[in-house]
Amino acid sequence: MSPQSRIIWHRTWGGAAALMGLVVLVVSAAGIAAVPQTVADERLYLQARPCPGSVPAPTENCLHARTARVAGVVIRDEPKHEEFTLRLRAAPGLPEEIDMGSRGPLLQHLTPGDEVTLTLWRDYAVAVARDGAVQETADTPEGEAAFITAFVLALTSAGVFLLHTGGSALAHARTWATYGTPAVLVFRTKWAFGSALCALPALVLATLSGLGPVAEILAWCAMVPLVRRYLRWKSDRERGRHARPLTTRSPIR
Repeated sequence: MSPQSRIIWHRTWGGAAALMGLVVLVVSAAGIAAVPQTVADERLYLQARPCPGSVPAPTENCLHARTARVAGVVIRDEPKHEEFTLRLRAAPGLPEEIDMGSRGPLLQHLTPGDEVTLTLWRDYAVAVARDGAVQETADTPEGEAAFITAFVLALTSAGVFLLHTGGSALAHARTWATYGTPAVLVFRTKWAFGSALCALPALVLATLSGLGPVAEILAWCAMVPLVRRYLRWKSDRERGRHARPLTTRSPIR
């Protein structure tokens, strides 16, 4: 490949990476903007009581019951794929599918045509009952804010890495075409991947502590520098091409 072709190649993939990183960060920003409302919905749900009337307004903060007919049941309890879905016959104001979260105590005993009683909060079906057996569903706003935050944190790691790497490739295409890409890109790739993985323990810590998304973000911010320090320590101990220090010609520090 000629020098000019290598320059074009670096600018091409760099531009694509930077654009992708920008898109990912926009999605991340939209996700974090939705967190406050999700937290508010969760608090309202936890405070909800039975509705005084039989047909509440869709936005009323109370629980009400509706009957429905079972259309089918999907139970897949495999190591790499779990699905516990209750399918209902179409009816106005009712969902057609409900994620039940597990097979019991009710889902495994339901058959098509059975009549069940749904407990609804706004457009969430939070519980299903039949003949005295009640099973809570996974279709509630509880925990949504924490999961959205974890997803946003992982996206942020990916977006920052793509934008920074793509921008560096565009700015230093000629240098990289001449001397090759700097070894630090391998380090930054590992750091971005590790930072994205930190969203999972941050989610667990926030869930166990009950402190919510703010604690989740703080825990993640504390973990990310530790990941960098560990990778730097490991890199200093290793020997090989990816462990070599940056030279004075490297455009990234």
